[in-house]
Amino acid sequence: MLLSELRDRVRQGFLEFAWRQWAQVGVSANVIGFDRWAIDPEALILFTIAVAQRDPRLFDEVLDWLAGNRRLLSMQRLRNLGARFPVDTRLVDAVVAWAGESAASKWPESQRRQGLLLEDMPVFDPDVLGFIGEPDPAFAEYGYIRPRVVRSGKSREPDVKISANFAFQLRHLFGPGSRSEVMRVLLTFPDGPLDAARISDEAGFAKRNVNDTLASFVASRSVKARWSGNERHFIAYRDKWATLLEVGPSAEYMPTFVSWVHLFPAFLDIRAWLEKEAETNDSEYLISSRARNLMERVTHNLEMAGLDVSPRGPALGAAYLSTFADAVESLLAKMGVEQ
Repeated sequence: MLLSELRDRVRQGFLEFAWRQWAQVGVSANVIGFDRWAIDPEALILFTIAVAQRDPRLFDEVLDWLAGNRRLLSMQRLRNLGARFPVDTRLVDAVVAWAGESAASKWPESQRRQGLLLEDMPVFDPDVLGFIGEPDPAFAEYGYIRPRVVRSGKSREPDVKISANFAFQLRHLFGPGSRSEVMRVLLTFPDGPLDAARISDEAGFAKRNVNDTLASFVASRSVKARWSGNERHFIAYRDKWATLLEVGPSAEYMPTFVSWVHLFPAFLDIRAWLEKEAETNDSEYLISSRARNLMERVTHNLEMAGLDVSPRGPALGAAYLSTFADAVESLLAKMGVEQ
């Protein structure tokens, strides 16, 4: 497969995946299908901001959803995770500001007047949307240019009976802060007790905040703590929580866990690499070498997400390109994208 074909496959696959997730969350979309995993709302927003630059309708339908449901989101967590995603923080700030929230890292207007930002960046890829018309003032304030946003008004609140919306069910109970995210991780992670560092990593909040939250849960006897060597590990009473939340009679009915905070950044790194390399005229040997370096960079995130990224084919010289393409197809399959 040519790199340009693989790039187009990833572009389309990521958009199909994003549409399916947002359709379950409450965005107006003609998409059928439900996933057993629990969606991570802030991680999904960051992933979508990147991939929807090739789909203005998806971008704007997500904005419509944000405007109506931002009370269910943690803007602090969005910023915390934004530092881990290969997404322009100014564009994230513009989305946050448009949704009616303050954006602490706003690009100062004074710097733009001083010429440090020479021209506005387009939100959408030029080959997708070339005509701007009247620019949106909220995005222009952050150095991005796009047509003025017009809300469709079609978005709905997440249906908490859907497994994918488990995070929102917990946020209705605990609020959109560290409590709901810590509990989401504990209730969906299948492989036994977790230490505070791993919980903090997945929850997207500072370890000190997560430790305070865990101490509160342990004191309330809703979470059990035990020592393993010098580390304290935590586990939730998943069967009891499954009954309380009306998920099912036992923990096996809980939504499945996916480490989106690791998976999405790896996917976006691969996407960005393909966007660049699909246009190069370098030899297959050089491209293969860079593909191998890319996979080495994203290995940690993919392994944290429980994916085996060891080569399953030729790994030497130009032959690695075929192995790389197979690995990308495997990742798309994990997202439920059909070949």
